[in-house]
Amino acid sequence: MKIILSTINAKYIHASMGLRCLKANLKEFENDADILEFSLDISVNEIAENIINQNPDFVGFGCYIWNIEQTLRVCEIIQNIMPKTIISLGGPEVSYEYDEFLPYCDYIICGEGELAFYNLIKAIDEKTPPKEKILNEKICDLSQIKMPYYLYNEEDIKNRVIYVEATRGCPFTCEFCLSALSKGVREFDLTLFLENMDMLIKKGVKHFKFIDRTFNIKYDRVKKILGFFKTRWKDGMILHFEVFPDKLNDKMLEEIKNFPKGGLHLEAGVQTFYEPSLKAISRVQNEEKTLKNLEFITNKTGAVIHSDLVAGLPYSTIETFAGDFDKIMRSNPQELQLGILKRLRGAPIDRHTTECKMLYSKHPPYEIMQTKYLSYKELQDIKRFARYFDIFYNSGKFSQTMLLLWETDASKFSAFMDFTNFIWESYSQTHKISIQRQTKILFDYLTQKMSRKRVAESLLKDYINNNRDDRIDYIKEHL
Repeated sequence: MKIILSTINAKYIHASMGLRCLKANLKEFENDADILEFSLDISVNEIAENIINQNPDFVGFGCYIWNIEQTLRVCEIIQNIMPKTIISLGGPEVSYEYDEFLPYCDYIICGEGELAFYNLIKAIDEKTPPKEKILNEKICDLSQIKMPYYLYNEEDIKNRVIYVEATRGCPFTCEFCLSALSKGVREFDLTLFLENMDMLIKKGVKHFKFIDRTFNIKYDRVKKILGFFKTRWKDGMILHFEVFPDKLNDKMLEEIKNFPKGGLHLEAGVQTFYEPSLKAISRVQNEEKTLKNLEFITNKTGAVIHSDLVAGLPYSTIETFAGDFDKIMRSNPQELQLGILKRLRGAPIDRHTTECKMLYSKHPPYEIMQTKYLSYKELQDIKRFARYFDIFYNSGKFSQTMLLLWETDASKFSAFMDFTNFIWESYSQTHKISIQRQTKILFDYLTQKMSRKRVAESLLKDYINNNRDDRIDYIKEHL
């Protein structure tokens, strides 16, 4: 049987761990399966043609919020051109509320796919295919799951981010997340996992992105994993972990201190500090400890902090979001991602839809458009704010000049919102803004607030720090 495992990644640099997990656990059918990965910049027709040229008997697609529309169009083409080819869909986007996807496939695999996919292939091979289209398997026993890391090839290692996982599941029940539906945390055998990590290091992997929902739950595992990488550390190595900042104890913080500057990237999902919103989404968070730990990491370690806030949560207003922003910014994170609430299929957040008058887009990524507490205009303002914040703050290109911007208002949120309004009113543009245009925007805005010489000096420092070589004569003439 010719089996194709395929997905459309958001970018080429993303390697699909899910497909590799499926292939690694196909047992006697592993050699019959090939992985074909694409990215969103490739046309639907080109993707379909590539798959059809393989003349597959079976195609399994990994479906996510970013690729579902393109995937369904590819399925439609395959169904028309190769009607005898069996198609299955799997992944988080099709595991719940899946009725609209049924016409595009023969089977939908809900939840974890390793066992379900193998059993489906085996049944088809034995000419006893399942009669039902929706396939649910019990949660995988991780001791029975074959790790997929040997399937990362030379091209992956050279050009892509390598995803790894030491655990599955999450102990928390945040209602905007599908992890709220999981039952606790399951752990891969740590000795075997680290043996696989050693194999990847010897192959030349330097950037490891852990997809564990909560890396820092158990200190003993944190210590062993960090200790393992520390003894094998090479220049240019990066470890990316998702952490709950208020669950970082003193011992964990000391472990983080032992790594070179920039070696650890810690994604600290704060989402909100507003208590009514936290209670509504079943999230428990210690604000004082969260902020204290973020400040410690920023000021006393070499780790890079990537924090997250979400706009549009139940009971959240523009004022509470501004307050969350100002609190986080006191810790000076290297990055602060400002997201808009999404209604993921199956996520429990839907229970607040009526009471809080939460209106979501019906199209991926299903973002909130307005609530009882946040107007459509306010959410649009936050979206623009987030986009410009990525350009001017998260990029790190204007670290010196951003210090001047913060001087313009006691509230950093108010300061950047005023800057946001200036850009939008002046240019009506949120994308494709060149670095030269970005510099000129900052210059024009800040010279309304302070001396041209001071702004020019700051922008010149940023220019030099980023090794730029474009012309900035209008700045130099004010020095």
